[in-house]
Amino acid sequence: MLDYRALSSLHAVLRFQSFDKAASYLNLTQSAVSQNIKRLENACGRPLLIRARPITATPLGEKMLAHFNKVAMLEEGLRSELEVETDNQPISIAVNNDSLATWFIQVMGLFAQQPNSKLHIKAADQGKTRQLLQKGEVIACLSDIGTPVTGGDSIFLGYMHYEVVATPAFIKENIKHEDDLKDVLQSKALVFDENDELWSRYQNECLNIQADNRNNHWYPSSHGFVELVMGGTVCALVPSIQVQKQLESKALISLLPSKKLALPLYWHWYKLNSPVLDRLTEVIKTVTQNTLY
Repeated sequence: MLDYRALSSLHAVLRFQSFDKAASYLNLTQSAVSQNIKRLENACGRPLLIRARPITATPLGEKMLAHFNKVAMLEEGLRSELEVETDNQPISIAVNNDSLATWFIQVMGLFAQQPNSKLHIKAADQGKTRQLLQKGEVIACLSDIGTPVTGGDSIFLGYMHYEVVATPAFIKENIKHEDDLKDVLQSKALVFDENDELWSRYQNECLNIQADNRNNHWYPSSHGFVELVMGGTVCALVPSIQVQKQLESKALISLLPSKKLALPLYWHWYKLNSPVLDRLTEVIKTVTQNTLY
């Protein structure tokens, strides 16, 4: 049988990216945490951690982490059925940044009202979250890919729509003719980071032009996108629901209202018979019925 005390040390070190913080969380000494992991590595005959910055799991370590997360949820489900006190393990999930900045706030508000509800959220691009689920770093995620992982399930939630917006002042100064609009849309743009492909997809799918990413600014903040646009210095591709009030008040104008990028979102989770995970899934379905379409 696996050494679950050692597995909990492995899990904590990867979660907190620190042996000191893991020790504090587990109420152990740093030496005890290190010895636990070393004992597990000796039993496996292979390393489980790459001790660098950031601390990462080896392929075997990823499998161990996935196993630990699943067992923790299964145990909580069993405790709930037996009507005994649960350990209230947090649910580790991965969510894309634009969802975190918009409708997922409602999910947190509703989910937090329920007992034994605690989330540990990893922020990642919607094209990368599913990889975190496959590697075992999380037990559920939002993704733009619909295919379930092995041992998991998925549901389609709806589409998150994106459009290019700017202030009236920006439009007056930079777009006087149709050709000016084309030039603006092919000039410097905002992208979140190196994994952000939405601007390229918008240019390819909605504008039928070859995407050019050489002039992009990297600005890794969903709220920062809107703040920069409101400052009148740039136009940007943003979620429609994030700027709904600004569009209604005419503080922002949609440059091409008939050309919106529709991003599909799917909720993925491991099938673990976990009541708390089932509750989270129901909350997400309820919220997205009114926000995604």
